[in-house]
Amino acid sequence: MIDLRSDTLTVPSSGMLRAMGRAAVGDDNFREDTATNELEEHCAFLFGKEASLFTPTGTMSNQLALRVHTRPGDEVVLDEASHFNTYESAPSADLAGVSLNTVRTVDGVLTAENITDAVDAKSRDPRYSQTTMIALENTINYRAGRVVPLVALQDVWRFSRKKNMRVHLDGARLFNAMIASGTPAHEYGGISDTLSVCFAKGLGAPFGSILAGSRDEIEEARYYRKSYGGAMHQSGHLAAAALYALENNVSRLDEDHALARRIFDLVQQADIDGIAIDEVQSNIVIIDLSALAISAEAVVSRMSEDGVLGMAISRHRVRFVTHLGVQPESSGVVAESFRTAVCELDVTRKGKLSCVG
Repeated sequence: MIDLRSDTLTVPSSGMLRAMGRAAVGDDNFREDTATNELEEHCAFLFGKEASLFTPTGTMSNQLALRVHTRPGDEVVLDEASHFNTYESAPSADLAGVSLNTVRTVDGVLTAENITDAVDAKSRDPRYSQTTMIALENTINYRAGRVVPLVALQDVWRFSRKKNMRVHLDGARLFNAMIASGTPAHEYGGISDTLSVCFAKGLGAPFGSILAGSRDEIEEARYYRKSYGGAMHQSGHLAAAALYALENNVSRLDEDHALARRIFDLVQQADIDGIAIDEVQSNIVIIDLSALAISAEAVVSRMSEDGVLGMAISRHRVRFVTHLGVQPESSGVVAESFRTAVCELDVTRKGKLSCVG
């Protein structure tokens, strides 16, 4: 089985399991868990922040950032394809009490002009919602893992300082962006008030995310983490997995990027009429079937018969995510399974497909 539904599908390696078993642990509620403290100190240093906080999930890290930077009734500006909008709109309204002002950008990369237009599109009388936060994402999941250029992030950061807006960077796959662009971690810390990174996406850890920011922000986030039910006790075993991932699985992310690029190239070479495939910049391949008379779900279902698993992320879009544990030679199998599925299913359209064999 070649499982490309998500890069969260990795399992701990034997080395990671050994590191987890050796972890020195205590009770994190008393801040006495040695491995958790080490992880938080390491990540704060890595991103050039004063402090960081270990959380169970990336969603919790994002929601804690929202709670720290906003008050109920505030507004957050973000791209419509961002994780905050596609997956976290309900908890953002429920837990933080904020509204999301979404922007339709060309490539998912927010600009100062985008943000200004979004803010100016509504009345900003003091009685109404005020825009207090900008939410960024890097890499951008639903934009085929697009890597946001550092210069674009810096432009938004400078704009936010002028407008007194807070900036949170959802960096669930930030290490993919770092490897793909060659940008050091501290540069991302320098263009955001807070940032989050997931250890279970691409890095092979079974669990966990980090939220980094100022000391005061992280202290407030720690309070809300407990309020949200995310406080942990002997979390060091899982923190040890995250530390192992940071030490061993970051530099190899370029292997995942190369595999995604190979799948992209092979699908392109198949010359299947009617599909559109986004340019690959990291470890995500997204193929649009809007011009065809078939659904993404049907294609995914047919491919599963070949032992290839992808995800239908919308009615007409299929996503494949490469990750640790997927072999390089699988690219040909994935591309051929996709071609076969489309050729077999697209029987009502008049276009011409390359269906040799």
